[in-house]
Amino acid sequence: MTQPRYKCPECQDTGWIRCELPNGYSGVKECGCQKARRAESLMKKSGLGNAIQECTFDAFRADTAMQQAMKTTAENYLGTILGMDRETPRKPWMYIGGNPGAGKTHICTAVCGELLRCNREVVYMQWSREARRLKALVNEPDFDRDIERFTDCEILYVDDLFKQTYRGGLILTEADIKLAFSVLNARYTQDLPTMITSEWTLEQLLEQDEGVFSRVYERCKEHTLTIPRDTKYNYRLMRHGKGA
Repeated sequence: MTQPRYKCPECQDTGWIRCELPNGYSGVKECGCQKARRAESLMKKSGLGNAIQECTFDAFRADTAMQQAMKTTAENYLGTILGMDRETPRKPWMYIGGNPGAGKTHICTAVCGELLRCNREVVYMQWSREARRLKALVNEPDFDRDIERFTDCEILYVDDLFKQTYRGGLILTEADIKLAFSVLNARYTQDLPTMITSEWTLEQLLEQDEGVFSRVYERCKEHTLTIPRDTKYNYRLMRHGKGA
């Protein structure tokens, strides 16, 4: 008879192994493979896909002062979050805003990857896609259930906040503001860490709605970086010889 193949021969994929207790009795304890399984499960649920393997700190080029500042800001934020207990109050947020092509998504994904490897729950919210979907559901029964994925997770990464509204300096719509308030205020109230990237600077967002974005400003503080609007900071163009 063919013996079954187990991913973990020690626990035979049950997740538990026998152990001796101090009182002389035998019991069970969690197998070491469970940590790896949880990490794998969290990565699948995060929504970041293969980007976790590709967008790492080691792969991030820090050839310029601005890139070095981005990496330092992200590393400091990562260290702060990992140094906190889940019950520690006043957990900080991080905001990196400004010129496109500067590596904002890469460096924040690197933070997410390290957090996931440390068994922390991270959820990725690509704003343009999710905002369009959630605004279409706002009057539907599924809205509350769907938005909870972003309001209640341990750590949220909002990528390219208000991306679709930047061209031409367009004013944010009431629906945009309401959705942002629903997500960000819930996380502010529950004291849940949040990372945000955007082509908008935080100062521009404060001009749009002080009530919503003063909360972001308060929580980010030293974990905020603004990249000036200048093509010399678009490293995608620079790599192809189109930068200034």
